[in-house]
Amino acid sequence: MHLNPDHYLQTDAGRVFTIERNAAAWEQLYADLSAALLTDRRRIVMVIGVQGAGKSTWTQNQVSTSNDAIYVDSTFATANRRSNVIAIAKAAGVPISAVWLKVELETALRRNRNRPVDEIVPDAAVENVFKIFEPPSLSEGFREVVILGDAFDSIQQISDHRPGC
Repeated sequence: MHLNPDHYLQTDAGRVFTIERNAAAWEQLYADLSAALLTDRRRIVMVIGVQGAGKSTWTQNQVSTSNDAIYVDSTFATANRRSNVIAIAKAAGVPISAVWLKVELETALRRNRNRPVDEIVPDAAVENVFKIFEPPSLSEGFREVVILGDAFDSIQQISDHRPGC
């Protein structure tokens, strides 16, 4: 399963973004994740990074080759933004890991410009997320934090293997 708030912004005419539609997309994502966890006890993998980092590409590759997790994919730039999904996982008793796709700003901007027209994010928005980005940490409630580079190569893996984590 692959959840991304952008999926809820899709229309027959392409992706349509407004502040109201974005807020509704997040609410629908939380509702769909909560509903899925009623019957699906797989772990959750939160895929994190600036726009253009390659999150959706990496996630699609994972989903197509493995059925071991529910993937939730978005920028999740701050601990506050990540907290709702972490709380949903904890309430369901499901472990959650973070995969941070860490790329240089120039890489993200270049990739963003190569997206379909309706999916391009303004450069200023990408730059803003890059500036405010807070790296994920175990202290937020993740069982594991994996950091991948721009070629999806592993940079670092941090795990918490205490009982109940």
